[in-house]
Amino acid sequence: MRALVIAIIVLTAAAVGASAADLSDAAGVVRLFGDTSSWTSSCFVVGDGSWVITTSDSISEVIGPETIQTIRYPLFISAFTGRAYECELKAINKELNVAILKLPVTGLPAAPLAKGTDFSKAVSGTLGQLSSGEVVGGPWATKIFGITLDKSRKQPKLGIEQWSAKKAFVTEIGRYKWLFVNGVSPALPVPNGSMVAYNDIVAGMYISKLVVTGGSEDIIYGRCAMAPEIARYCGDSGIDSSTLYEPPKPTAAKFAQAGDAFQLQAQIYTAIGAQRPALALNAATALVALLPKDAKAQISLAVAQLGADKAEEALKTFDKARELDPDLPNLRCNRAQALAALKKTEEAEKELLEAEKGSPQDPRPVVALASFYLGDEKTLDKALSYAKKATILTPNSAAAELLIGKVEKSRKNYAASIKAIGEAVKMAPEWGEAWYALGATYEEAGDKANAEKAYRKLAEKQPKNPDPLITLASFLIDIEKKTEAAEVLTKIRALNPPKEVLEAVQKLQDKIDGKAEEEQDSK
Repeated sequence: MRALVIAIIVLTAAAVGASAADLSDAAGVVRLFGDTSSWTSSCFVVGDGSWVITTSDSISEVIGPETIQTIRYPLFISAFTGRAYECELKAINKELNVAILKLPVTGLPAAPLAKGTDFSKAVSGTLGQLSSGEVVGGPWATKIFGITLDKSRKQPKLGIEQWSAKKAFVTEIGRYKWLFVNGVSPALPVPNGSMVAYNDIVAGMYISKLVVTGGSEDIIYGRCAMAPEIARYCGDSGIDSSTLYEPPKPTAAKFAQAGDAFQLQAQIYTAIGAQRPALALNAATALVALLPKDAKAQISLAVAQLGADKAEEALKTFDKARELDPDLPNLRCNRAQALAALKKTEEAEKELLEAEKGSPQDPRPVVALASFYLGDEKTLDKALSYAKKATILTPNSAAAELLIGKVEKSRKNYAASIKAIGEAVKMAPEWGEAWYALGATYEEAGDKANAEKAYRKLAEKQPKNPDPLITLASFLIDIEKKTEAAEVLTKIRALNPPKEVLEAVQKLQDKIDGKAEEEQDSK
């Protein structure tokens, strides 16, 4: 998604109180981490500066044709402060396509929502008119503010972007009134969750693009959830309605390098979302230098250090975060990983148990406990108990089902393992990790035919990823299908993979050629 990028205003003065005059100050992104993917969506702050509005689609992970999982604890990254805050999903209306997130702080710049009377000059009509194939609506100029993540650069970059729309049309669909904007320019995708502003107030939230066909030419509208409908739902969800229309003056301060911090957050969480936290080390180090008193920044650095096999440093950094904010969500789970890496198992276990005790409905400590106990054959029964609890807390989680499968495999209960992993594959048929686990379980159980099918499916799902191809080639060699294995190695070489992959390929080629056996015989 590309459009005219508006530079984030960087103040040169020291941290000061902020004005809420600029609607873009309320803009931000939610960063979400699901079972099989991670993504960023646009959003904005409302009310007393502690509530975030985004689309319900944004906090839902489609992991399979029949499985959608709701993400309960997304991150919000503010363009105004440059900081990341862990939110909690408080309400979701899929019909209106609105999700309400609660921030752990108050006082961020909030956007005022429009009232019904503010639409008096907007043209209204019927759904039939909208779908007639003729352009409907009247002049009602709006601006659209949204944030996108540009991954085409060497370093991922967040940008506050702006569009304009010439016409608007209001109509009822189902139980709600909707705003449709037309003549949006530039003609580039608008991020779902963006603010649609009329004068200095938010008229609605951009939901999706609608293309009406059947006329002389296609007509493109932007479908928006109207601000009065959003405000009504927020009020029904317990938010003080008066603050939605007239937000209090923000108390959060913006410092000179908020824009730099905003960009560093993009780099950090893109790397973490790709499950390569070590790549975030430089950006996280720079972020902590900018925000030395920010506990969340310290945690991002510690996670990067842990990913870079610097467990001792990570533990010290986690402890700094604990000094700044001992109640920061998920701190104990992350700190336990560092303790476990340092073989301090009793302390790690204690941290995880305390994390679960403090947040009994949060599935993350439960999953962490299952994974922790999975590492010791003496505690596999505990691992299974927590894995099953994870499926109760997150009933549509492919990751929880896969975790049960891994535990059952360690317990040599292959039938139960295959059943659980099969559920994970059914939920997330494109998930490579699940297919690999299925193949490995069949292989260990001695069912080479089904193992081969799973490994072939894995390679089929990820044809550009050398790792599944190496797995398949290695297995084919072991079952004496060396000709096919050699063909797979040729496919890997064609991908121009990195040096370490080519070295692995050469070892497999030597095995096919019998060189490995010759070297062993000579020894």
